[in-house]
Amino acid sequence: MLPSPTHAAIVLFCGGLAGVALGIALASPAAIALGGVSLVAVAATLAASVSMGRRLRAERLEFAWWLDHGTGTAGGSAVPGVPFDVRCYVRHRGGQRLEVERLDPLVPESVRVTDAAREPFAIAARARTEFTLQLLAPAAGRVVLHGLAVAVRGPFGLFQTPLYFPNPLVIKLLPRAAAGRYRGRRALPHASSAARSGRTMVRRRGGGTELHEIRELVPGDPFKSIAWKASARRGRLMVKEVEQEVQETRWTLLDVSGTMRGGPLGGRKLDFAVEVAAAEARGATEGGDRVGLITFDSRIVSHVPPAEGKAQVLRVYDALLACTEIVDEDLTDIGDAALAEYVLRYVRQQDGLDFRRGRNVDLVGLVAHISRRITSMSGRALSEVHATASSARVLRAFCRERGLPLPHRADAGSGAKARALAEALTLAGGRSRVPTSIVVVTDFDGITDDDAFLRALKLVRAHGHRVSFVLPDGRSFADAPTRRLEEDLSVVYGRSEDRRLQRSKAMLGRLGVPAVVARRGDAPGLVAARVRGAA
Repeated sequence: MLPSPTHAAIVLFCGGLAGVALGIALASPAAIALGGVSLVAVAATLAASVSMGRRLRAERLEFAWWLDHGTGTAGGSAVPGVPFDVRCYVRHRGGQRLEVERLDPLVPESVRVTDAAREPFAIAARARTEFTLQLLAPAAGRVVLHGLAVAVRGPFGLFQTPLYFPNPLVIKLLPRAAAGRYRGRRALPHASSAARSGRTMVRRRGGGTELHEIRELVPGDPFKSIAWKASARRGRLMVKEVEQEVQETRWTLLDVSGTMRGGPLGGRKLDFAVEVAAAEARGATEGGDRVGLITFDSRIVSHVPPAEGKAQVLRVYDALLACTEIVDEDLTDIGDAALAEYVLRYVRQQDGLDFRRGRNVDLVGLVAHISRRITSMSGRALSEVHATASSARVLRAFCRERGLPLPHRADAGSGAKARALAEALTLAGGRSRVPTSIVVVTDFDGITDDDAFLRALKLVRAHGHRVSFVLPDGRSFADAPTRRLEEDLSVVYGRSEDRRLQRSKAMLGRLGVPAVVARRGDAPGLVAARVRGAA
C-alpha cells in the first residue's frame, strides 16, 4: 500500500500548485520556483516514505499480542460487558525511532476498542516496545483478533506509511457465570450418585437427615418408617418423612435455532439463553449435582453427557460458545461457491495471496494453503463440521477457526425443531427412570402441538423426571422503534409473540409442565432459580 498524505502534505502540495499557477499567470519566476520547490519536496518525501515501508519489512519488525489474564474479572477470564486488556509488543531492530500515528486492530464489528488504545506512541530503536489495548465485547463467544494495522509517520510528518501485522489471536469470552472463584463440593470417593451429598432435597420415608413431617400410616408405607414414640402418644400408627440432600442429574436443553438469533450481538434471545444455561450449570455443579447440556436446532447440535466438577462446567461453557459460531452446511445459508469467494477475500487480505485464476477460484490451492496454515485442520476439527464435500468441510472449519461468521439458516423446516426437541428430551430422560431435572430454554417459535414432541414430553414425565421451560419473551429483546412503520410492525409482532407465549404456556400447563417467561432485563441466575422453584 502507498503512503497516505497528512494534512500538512496536502496543504504544502496545494500551496505549491497555487504558487506555480500564480507564477505563470503573473510571469513571476520567483513564484514558479517557490511553488516548484514545494512540489519537489512533497515528491521527495513521498519517495522516502515508500522506501521506509520496504526498509521496515527488511528489518523484520515483529509483533505479538496476548490476553492479559490479570484484568477483566476476579477469576482472570474475559466475560461480556467487562473491559479486558490485550498486551502487545513490537520488536524493532532498526536504528531509527518510529512514531506510530494510527493504530487499528482488526476485530469483529461487535467488539469495541477504547479510544485510549488508539493514541499515538513511539517505538524505540533496537528495543522491544510494549503497549496495551483495552477491548469490550457484548456477548459470550469466541473473539478473533485478526491482526494489527498501524500507520508510521514518515519524514517531516508529511506522509503515513501503513503497515499490517497478520497475527490471529483467539480469545474466549465465557458467560458471565464464569466470573468469580469456583466453589464446588468435594464428592465422596467410590460412592454412588444417589449417595453423594448435593443441594437437591429429596423426600424419603424412614432414614434421612432432616425431618419433614409426621403423619398417619397409609397403605404402602414401609414398616421401618413407623415412628413408634409418636404412635404411642397418639394411639395410632404414625410414620415420619425426612428430607435428605442427594446428588441430582440436571439437564439443560438449549434452543440455538435461527429464531433465537435475531437482533444485535449481546441483545439476542440466544445470548440470554446461553447465560441462563451457564448459570444453571455452575449452580448445579457448585451444589454437588451432575449437569448435562444438549443444544438443538433442526437436529441435535451438541451433546455434553452429565458429569460433575469444575472440568464439566468448562465442557459446558465450550459447548455454549460453539453454538454461537455454527458453520455446518445444513444449518447455514451460504453455498459452496459463495463460501469459497468469502474465504478467498479473507486469505487475500490476511496472507497477501490471491487464488483467483481469471474468473475462477483455484479451490485446490486454496484448500491446500488453508490446511497448511491451520494446524487443527485434521481429525476432530474436521469431523465435527457437517458438509457434503471435503473441500467445503475444510473451508467451513477454517471459518470457525478464524471467527468468520456464516449466515445462519432462519427457517429450520416444517416441524424440524419440534422433532429435534423431542429427540433431545428422549436423550435426556426417555431412556432412564432415575429421576432427573430437565430445563428447556426455547422461544417455542416453530414448535406446535407436534405429536413427536408431545409423546417425548409425556414419556419423560411418565419416567418421573421434572421438566420445566424457560420462554424468552421476544418483545423485550427487540430494539425500541424509531419510525412509524417500525412502531406498527412492533405492535403486530408483539401480538403474535404474546399469542405464541400464551398458547405455549397453556399447552404445557395441560401436561402439568411449568413455564417461566424470561425478559431481557432479568438476571439469568434468578431465572434459573425461578424455573427450578416452579418445577
